[in-house]
This record gives sequence, C-alpha cells and structure tokens, in this order.
Amino acid sequence: MIIALVIGIVWGSVAAFAGRWIVEGLAGTYDVRAVISERNSTISEGQHGPRTSYDVLAITEDGRTIEVPTRDTFGLADPVVARLSSVTDRVLSVRGATDVVEAHHPWEKIAAMSLGSAILVLAAIVLVKVARRGIARKAPPFLAGLAFAAFVVLTPVGFGETAYGEAADPVPNFWELRRDLWGPPPVFARGQTAVTGEAAVRVLDSRPAPPEGAEAWLSGFHVLTLRIEASRFGDTALELSADEHGEPERVKDCAGAPGAFDGTTGLVCFVVPPGYRPQYLLVGKLEREVLLKLQ
Repeated sequence: MIIALVIGIVWGSVAAFAGRWIVEGLAGTYDVRAVISERNSTISEGQHGPRTSYDVLAITEDGRTIEVPTRDTFGLADPVVARLSSVTDRVLSVRGATDVVEAHHPWEKIAAMSLGSAILVLAAIVLVKVARRGIARKAPPFLAGLAFAAFVVLTPVGFGETAYGEAADPVPNFWELRRDLWGPPPVFARGQTAVTGEAAVRVLDSRPAPPEGAEAWLSGFHVLTLRIEASRFGDTALELSADEHGEPERVKDCAGAPGAFDGTTGLVCFVVPPGYRPQYLLVGKLEREVLLKLQ
C-alpha cells in the first residue's frame, strides 16, 4: 500500500506537470504590458555556496500586480511585456528593450520533462506488477497519492499559482532622484539644437509608434520613435526623461528597422511605460547632461 501511494504521488506529479504544459501549449497565450516596481533579493547558503533568490514584481497596464521570474535581468522602472498562459495565467516569458527571459519552457526544463515522462512509464510498469494481486486494496492509496500530487501541482494554493498578486509598491521615480543629486541641467527648447561638449543633437520628428520594418516583438510595447540628426556625436548617450510611470529604455538599432541612427542621422527608438508622456531627450551623461524639450 505504501508503494502504491508513492507511485501514485510520482505518477500524479509528472502527469500533472506534463498535462499543464500540454494545455498551456495548445491553449495559446496573451501579452501584458507592465513596469518593474519591486526587485528584492535574498542570499542564502546552499549546497554549493551562497545562493541568491529574487522576488520581482511589476505593475500591469490595468493596475494589477504580477510576479515576473526574471531574476536580475531587468532593472527597477523598466517597461516589459509579459507573455502569460491563457489557461493558467502563468508567466511564460518576459521581454524588455534588450533582453528576453523564457521563464517556463527553456531547454533544461524540456529535458527534465522528458526524464519525468520516462519515470512515469517506469512507474506504470511497476504499478502493474504490484497491483496484480490485491488490486482493490492497493487502488485507494494509489488514487490518493495521484489526487494529492495533482492538487499540489495544479491548484493556485500549490505550485499552480498564477502570476497575479494583490499589491506592489509604486513605480520608483528615478527622475526626481536624479534631479536631487545632480541639480537642473541646461534646457534647450523644442526644435533647437542641444549642445553638450562637442556633440550637437536636434530632433527632426517624433511619433508614438514603432518604425516600419522593425521586428514584430517591438509592436507589443508602447514605443516613441525619434528622428534625429547630430554632429560630432561620438559616444554621447541618449536617453528619455523618466516620470512617475517608469523609465524608458532605448532599443538597439530600432529592432532592425531601416534607417536606424548611424551617429549622424536616423531613427532612435525607446520602449516607454504605459501612461508615459515624453518631456525631454537627455543628451550626454551626469555633469555634461543637457535636456532637449520634446513638448
């Protein structure tokens, strides 16, 4: 009976995990725009030395909270797009301006599922052998183990919890902190040329949409695309000002769009948080930083 119970737990666990993955794969997904609002880390001693675990929360466009299993890939106030299962509401992947994290279907977990399937077959063979005699007596503990494992794996109070939570801190406003530390930099009016050091930058046009020809994933974000021209640009930094909604992130080469900025002229793209209103283009860094009004 004990063997039947253990086999039921093993069989139920593997079958529930495999079944959930199959259902998630067949049922489709949906995307949620969000902004990282909390990122806490805890260091503990593990078998192979110190181990760091992360709790990362994000606020969605509709004001809900989701837990995103991204470790330290994204920073506070970064805009992201999370892809969730339409059946279980689990986060399957998270994409930012420069990185993408596959949360539940990377190759190592696929290998683990394959091993689990082999264990499931082995357990079935063993079960048939031990259940030849006294099947009526061994069936209840087996079914109990099966039900217990499925409950733990599939229910929200067990491993099957959804990504949605109840509360999170507001998105930190790094713009205010930056101004407190470094003071107000020079400001150039809209349409003027912002000059810092040897660099001179002017915004020719702006549009709140991805550029034509960019990779498809960029359309999942709110995007601000600027067409700029510059002289003596060098390695001068370009950023957008943050606000209470979060901090925009620049997209490298406008995700492959034709006409991306080449150091002289072209397109510069930013993924921006939901509700964000662009105020300034930041040119340069820290003590050499200047602001160019966009509104």
